[in-house]
Amino acid sequence: MKTKRIILSALKSLGKNKLRSFLMMIGIIIGIIALTIIVSIGFGAKELVMERVNKFGTESLMIRAGGGIQLSQMNAAQGSTTLRLEDVEYLENEIPEIKGVAPFSNKGNADVKYFEKSTTATVFGVTPLWAPVWNWDVTKGEFITDEDIKTLNRICLIGPTVQKELFGDSYPIGEQIRIGNIQFEVKGILESKGTSPGGGDMDNRIMIPLSTFMRRVANIDYLSAAKVLLHNPKEINVTVEKISQVLRERHSLAEGEPDDFTIITPTEVTEMAEKVSGTFNIFLALLAGLSLITGGFVIANIMTISVNERKKEIGLRKAVGASSKKIVMQFLIEALAVTISGAIIGIVLGGAGAIILGIVMQMPVSVSWASILTGVISASIIGIIAGIQPARKAARLNPIEALK
Repeated sequence: MKTKRIILSALKSLGKNKLRSFLMMIGIIIGIIALTIIVSIGFGAKELVMERVNKFGTESLMIRAGGGIQLSQMNAAQGSTTLRLEDVEYLENEIPEIKGVAPFSNKGNADVKYFEKSTTATVFGVTPLWAPVWNWDVTKGEFITDEDIKTLNRICLIGPTVQKELFGDSYPIGEQIRIGNIQFEVKGILESKGTSPGGGDMDNRIMIPLSTFMRRVANIDYLSAAKVLLHNPKEINVTVEKISQVLRERHSLAEGEPDDFTIITPTEVTEMAEKVSGTFNIFLALLAGLSLITGGFVIANIMTISVNERKKEIGLRKAVGASSKKIVMQFLIEALAVTISGAIIGIVLGGAGAIILGIVMQMPVSVSWASILTGVISASIIGIIAGIQPARKAARLNPIEALK
């Protein structure tokens, strides 16, 4: 039997038993759907990680008050009073690798009102350097100025989420809103930034002058954090060491005493984002793997039953000269045909499912050639493994006994 005839014979056999072939496919289809969704989410998560790292800035680092603070814990350092404005100014003047520093303090879940409308938002006290350091300006109006800082002006910049909640389609510049019990004039609308590296809504923010925040809103004399922009991202490790040394000296920390500040680098931002998405992907991968393995067992069992049902066919082929090798090949081709067909169906359904899931859950997905190849290769491996034992059993049949 030539290879072409073996393939045609295998496909013909599957065509005669459509229900059996479909039952063998079900486990593979389910497994490949899950696998395609996982790979699509995985690639989407990688894109999201890089997007978040780019938002943070590869040439930046963050100094937060308090030791051991994660970037996602935006309000975790509210009780820490260890970082002062004088510390930040000293760092900027004394460390040449630093291009600029944007100190800030923040308060979460602040009540904000505009006439009868109200919402909650995170309020940030910032300086004019926020715009270049964070690459975050206004789309309308004007950013906070040095004059606003000096005079403790009660002006604010609102994010798109706050604008939507309070003003809808109305023009907000020049309008008066209340943050807590203090009235502020809307000076500008911030650029939309989407999701933060920690997963929060960066558009649900209000920015006011740092001096106004510290003296009129929060009545504090310390900072929540400061973002540092470097001249050269390759110098980040050296800069971290210098910042750590300077702050320990200024805070009079003895040798062996833990830091009362936290320095967060882009590497840590990447690790944090990957950890969040990685846990979810591992769980889904286990489910997909179990589905594929289950599908493999189903194929192996049904094909074993098929061997018993087709003893006369196998005996006849061996009697007319078909070698054991070609019998094995035919059954392996049948197994591969089932799994690859299931893989194609699973990839189509999985790709559609991933896109729908991304829209519904508002999460990034990326259906790529990698997800398609992963599905086909996985199905092929399962098909070969599942078909080996039934194929060997068929090849070992004695033609005389099989024809009885």
